[in-house]
Amino acid sequence: MFQAKQIRKWFFKSDTKFNQLAEDIIYLNNGTEGSMPDCVVDSYKTGLSNWNTNPTASYETDLLLGKQQLNTRKKIAEFLDVGSSNICLTNNTTMGLAMVLTGLNFKQGDRVITTDHEHPAIISPLWMLKQRQGINVNVRSFPDHKTLNSMTPDELLDHLFPRVPQLQSAKALCVSHVYSTNGVRLPLDKLQRRANELDIDYIIIDGAQAVGMVDVNKPENRVDNCDFYAAPTHKWMNGPPGTGMLYIRDPYLSPPEFYPTLSQKMGEYMCADYPGTNKSIAEALQVRGCQNTPSYNALLKLLQFYQDIGGQKAIEEYILNLSTSVRDFIISKSTNSMISPSEEDLRSGLVSFFPFDWNNPQQCYSNKKMVMFVNEQLQKKGIQVRYIAFPTVTSPLCFTQEHDPGDPNSCKQAPVEQQYCIRVSTGLFNTPEQIESFKQALKEVLGELTAVKEQPAPEMVCFCC
Repeated sequence: MFQAKQIRKWFFKSDTKFNQLAEDIIYLNNGTEGSMPDCVVDSYKTGLSNWNTNPTASYETDLLLGKQQLNTRKKIAEFLDVGSSNICLTNNTTMGLAMVLTGLNFKQGDRVITTDHEHPAIISPLWMLKQRQGINVNVRSFPDHKTLNSMTPDELLDHLFPRVPQLQSAKALCVSHVYSTNGVRLPLDKLQRRANELDIDYIIIDGAQAVGMVDVNKPENRVDNCDFYAAPTHKWMNGPPGTGMLYIRDPYLSPPEFYPTLSQKMGEYMCADYPGTNKSIAEALQVRGCQNTPSYNALLKLLQFYQDIGGQKAIEEYILNLSTSVRDFIISKSTNSMISPSEEDLRSGLVSFFPFDWNNPQQCYSNKKMVMFVNEQLQKKGIQVRYIAFPTVTSPLCFTQEHDPGDPNSCKQAPVEQQYCIRVSTGLFNTPEQIESFKQALKEVLGELTAVKEQPAPEMVCFCC
């Protein structure tokens, strides 16, 4: 608690603030997009100006703005406590996961394990691999929210990835560190041990909802528990849009096991006289034409900003204290509405819940009409949260059907029933006072649900991120 108080004391007396955020909203949707602190915005503008002064020299030779981004990769590596040769800068998590899943040499019949709560950034490339290469995808189902709320981390891992023959010797385990739906944070150290027990070749992690919110230097959060870890900086880290990172545990992976598909270096890796074990695969992936290097360069200022306000441990404590306050308020009125886990070691800064009738708290709603109403009414009160659907955007049934890789029509997406909920993301820039305002606004909105539950459902589209 001391460190969290120190963050607030420093942050709200400092000239380095989040002044770009609109003053008329309380922004509680950091899980979709963050907002850069002023110092990062200024750094980006300076880098963009310097780039335009001499674009060719900036791209070819500049140590900060050059195509290899050596210094930025070094600082990101220090932030993650790994080696520079393990880090490739990307545009976002989706790009990093695509680099991995299209780069690994999957063959027909290879098995990949995933869950029914994954983001499309995982589901989409697995869908492609299923159709093009004929891989088998084993989709593990999360327990219902009531069961989840009583589970320990070990019990959840036993449920999702039990020691059964169907999961033994799979090519890859492809899951999220923190889930965008229910806010579950998987302990990566325990996950690694379970993957080792099951003799799984690769652990591939979607870190979109973790980096910047959890302390990645803790054993249970360290990226080197995994073979590949893709994450953005534009969400919880509050970095520039279009910036992300990909961690590769083995820097010397090379064809035929791994191909640098999004790169200008494929030719070097395929030359007969090229010793593929002498160069980092992250370096090969890094050089891929002109990128937004001023944005990547601004990450240097962001990482300094993190240090200045107390580091990752203090930031995690601050964010989780805010999310705990949200969670405790909701379950104090309606225990049944809570989707996110109660076990501290599974929690994150994401809190998901079903709207409930404030005057009849046992009455919870998971249909889109009621969830959309709550979301819209909170926006009218200046509160930005988001609605989200789960368990998945793609039917897991398709992945278990017999499929002919030569016939794209042999595997069609089947409809899947979705439930809807409200998700609250408490960010670094939020204050305890804002959380209290959210609670009051939520109480007022939930008090109106009885009057609207018989109205027609609105048309809407859900983007799960």
